Amino acid sequence: MIKIIHISDLHVGHHLEAIPEAFHEACALIKPDLFLISGDLTQRAKSWQFKALAEFLARLPAPYLVTPGNHDIPFFNAIARLLWPFKQYKRHVSSTLEVSFRNADCRILGLNSVNPYEIKDGRLSEASLTKMKAFFQSEGQQLNILFFHHNFHYFEGMHNPLTNAEEFIDYLKQSPIHIVCTGHLHYANITLIEKNNGDNAMILHAGSLSCVRTRDKFNSFYVINNERLTCEVDRYVFDKGQFIPQEKFAVEFAK
Repeated sequence: MIKIIHISDLHVGHHLEAIPEAFHEACALIKPDLFLISGDLTQRAKSWQFKALAEFLARLPAPYLVTPGNHDIPFFNAIARLLWPFKQYKRHVSSTLEVSFRNADCRILGLNSVNPYEIKDGRLSEASLTKMKAFFQSEGQQLNILFFHHNFHYFEGMHNPLTNAEEFIDYLKQSPIHIVCTGHLHYANITLIEKNNGDNAMILHAGSLSCVRTRDKFNSFYVINNERLTCEVDRYVFDKGQFIPQEKFAVEFAK
């Protein structure tokens, strides 16, 4: 069995001050084995914001996997954005933009969907798509999780999905991937996509963990509990100074 917390869109520098401590208190009770963090760690990729983020990450009670979001590269400095967009991220967070993890329970791949040539819109590069297909090539009995920052579904009135979303969805429908974790929208939503073989893939669009701006009126995160491809997902929301479980979803991936 493995327990994973998925968080996204922290926006350090434009966050609610009470949330980091409340989140750490919740984590102490939940006792996760791993964290997935799908981008927009900072508000404007400033050095001081990354330093504050590093302090937050250092307090997490379990290992974490992290990928960048569009807010984690320079916004106002166009030269830095184009020539060395991930300089601060690599200095303070991780030297790699894409990450992976394997154990007896799961296989997890994190990809970089940030396109420095765009302000908001994301894209999975050909290299990332190739890596994804190789990583999830075999079926196995592990839970397969993919995560990156940008949404690939369109929601009315919200940001555009990945520019190559159709290509990604075509692959997803024929892949062994069970769960895709994203963020970007500050709008928590769980969707099931039916694959070509009739199985389902679960899409976890995370809300913002701590940004002052949300689209669904809540700061939130997900807890994924997996045992032998039976998954339960709890959504925790920030309410009256603490994170409390609000919704539970269950899906059976085992055949």
